[in-house]
Amino acid sequence: MMKNIFISLFVIGLLVLFFMLLPTPNKPQQDSDRITIIRGATMFDGNTWLGETDVAFQRGLIIGLGSRLTNKYKTANVIDASGQYLLPGLIDAHTHAWDNALSNAVKYGVTTELDMFTNNAFASTQRPLRQQHNVDVQQADLFSAGTLITAPNGHGTEYGFEIDTIENAAQANDFVAARINEGSDYLKIVYNATSRYMPSIDKATLHALVQAAHQQGKLAVVHISDLQSARDAINAGADGLVHAFVGKEQTEQLIPLAKHMANNKQFMIPTLSIIASMMGQDNSAQLVADFNNESKFKIGDVSSQLSNLRTDRNRQSLFEMTQQQVSLLHNAGVMILAGTDAPNPGTAHGISMHLELQLLVESGLTPTQALMAATSNVAKAFKLTHRGVIAVDHKADFVLLNRDPRVDITNTRTISTVFKNGFEINDNAQEQQHTAINAMMFSDFDNDLTSTLKTTWYSTTDEQFGGNSSVDIVRQAGEQGSHLYITGELKRKFSFPWAGAFISFSDNNKQPMDLTDLKGVAFDVKGTAGRYKLMLMSTKQQMRPVEIPFDVTQQLQRKTVSFSTIKPQLLNSVTGMVIVASLPTEKFELIIDNVEFVE
Repeated sequence: MMKNIFISLFVIGLLVLFFMLLPTPNKPQQDSDRITIIRGATMFDGNTWLGETDVAFQRGLIIGLGSRLTNKYKTANVIDASGQYLLPGLIDAHTHAWDNALSNAVKYGVTTELDMFTNNAFASTQRPLRQQHNVDVQQADLFSAGTLITAPNGHGTEYGFEIDTIENAAQANDFVAARINEGSDYLKIVYNATSRYMPSIDKATLHALVQAAHQQGKLAVVHISDLQSARDAINAGADGLVHAFVGKEQTEQLIPLAKHMANNKQFMIPTLSIIASMMGQDNSAQLVADFNNESKFKIGDVSSQLSNLRTDRNRQSLFEMTQQQVSLLHNAGVMILAGTDAPNPGTAHGISMHLELQLLVESGLTPTQALMAATSNVAKAFKLTHRGVIAVDHKADFVLLNRDPRVDITNTRTISTVFKNGFEINDNAQEQQHTAINAMMFSDFDNDLTSTLKTTWYSTTDEQFGGNSSVDIVRQAGEQGSHLYITGELKRKFSFPWAGAFISFSDNNKQPMDLTDLKGVAFDVKGTAGRYKLMLMSTKQQMRPVEIPFDVTQQLQRKTVSFSTIKPQLLNSVTGMVIVASLPTEKFELIIDNVEFVE
């Protein structure tokens, strides 16, 4: 059941990814040669607390550490951080990144993300940015596994877009080489010893893949969900496990595994945040309150993502067993890394790192050990250079806190300032204005497919994710004037087939519009009889669009799709609108005209 929930929501999230397209990176701003000094903060360098220490940086890199650096750099720009606490930028060791994930993450102190499966096109646009130390990117750096490695019809293939799969051990060398050629920074392998839920590669293929990755100079990490799968992955020589296993294993069963992992320097990324969500825990209220009360960066648009999976019961005892297993591994000397699995339900980029730190401390790590799990130890485990510690020649990525996280790990939520490449991160959530849309004629199609917002209607189908639905949209003349004419066919290759027309409310597809004063959207429509959907893309519900069904007949009618069932917080941050056919309709045609927002 849990797996089915996860699959459905991840697929819907990919629909949002398609409609929002790839992000447009901020125009890089070149830093001046001026030196900046953060003076007097109590510093955690990633390994050790140093007490009050100055740090000097220039062109995005650290150039000096010590006391009284203003005597050495007399013309430096000085930031007085007396009474505050300076950390290296945090590293989330398990995410799935797309769209604005990286800009969201950095606002909450996560300056690097390790992605464990995303669209290769997105990853390839982001990798070059991490090499640029001297630009104001206003987002986290990205390292990515790219496409995960799985069996035919195995986990990772259910999301509707086509990925390469591996059938046997003989294919391992070529398969790994292909992933590296695509740009993968490390290899993520999906393995399930029992193949209980979905097909899995076998043990021989697992061993061959790990060996091939190591021979070709890459780390191999393994997605597992139970103890036997963990044993097999560790015995195969995997560098790490990217989830804790959920179960009721006894201590005597775990001790041999823990000793083996510790002796061979194999790590675990427990992803306690997502497991807590799956077990029915809802930590959102306290997390939102802490940030809204204590941090420069408030929680706004992504708060709806923090609700748990809303399972039929709270499985607190099962989650506590998972934490006990993490504690045992940690006490045995296994390196534990902080990763959130954001943005799966109950998690959000950047924000959930601070819950993960709390859950790690509850699992037996000290606050300092938890901070190491999110900084220096991730850099060590994944062989990341120039990040994870505050040291000369490392990136000027910092998090400045108002309160001491040694006293209470939740004090990581008292963020004063975040620095990325030496630039302060802007509070875009506070600066961005959500323009209100009032009652107006939005598209009459008299001249072209352009709206009154100067944006254009486009065709959209599931082909982006390997589907085979088709659609065509044109402006067509008729007895009553011109209208939008949509013809298409839904086919079932993709799990959630769609075809229709899409329009953004801004030229960059990101500027939110406020629709809260509107009653709905009205339009003239006729066509193939059946049920269709109007979908709104809201930045406050990034895992899925807001869907409103409406019926069409062969007779022309004025249809008003009401917004009355939509929460106001979703309506005040809408970036675009989609009209699509839905099953069981297959071949269809629609005539749409005089699209109007109504009060």
